[in-house]
Amino acid sequence: MHLNIFLFIIVYMSLIYKPKINIRVDSNLNFNNLNLYQNESIFIHDNVWSLTIPKINLNKIEIKETVGNDILENYIGHFPSSSLLSGNVCLAAHNNGYSSNYFKDINLLTRGDKIYYSYNGKSKTYVVKEKYIISYNDFSYLDYTNEDILTLITCITSSPNNRLCVQAVCEEEVNENI
Repeated sequence: MHLNIFLFIIVYMSLIYKPKINIRVDSNLNFNNLNLYQNESIFIHDNVWSLTIPKINLNKIEIKETVGNDILENYIGHFPSSSLLSGNVCLAAHNNGYSSNYFKDINLLTRGDKIYYSYNGKSKTYVVKEKYIISYNDFSYLDYTNEDILTLITCITSSPNNRLCVQAVCEEEVNENI
């Protein structure tokens, strides 16, 4: 009998007693940007993910996860299925007709031009290798590679069925942001 009363009190107290818990949220963390591709389970913090292309006057333009119009309106977008640091890092941006047209001049890039990519405290220098005109539905350039490459994709003005694709190979890696 006493055991039943004791259990009743324990269950009852656990239902009505709600301990007060203070939770501090770090506003710099964006949990929507957690990417688990290729065992890279690193949180993407704001202001540590950027692209610099000196030849076309891009300087530390912020990159955000996904390539939806809501992201591309203000940032360079990262294809979520691609790598974050090693392998094939794939990015997209608008080139015409939007408030942010970061890739408007990537058609001016030529073999040997430098591109600087920074992610979560690590930076890589890439060198442009090739430019392609691809079909709007050709996703083969986003495939994973063992080679460290950077793939930039944008629309082509007046050619809605095609995209411009620039690929660069990794030249070097440093451990601090550029």
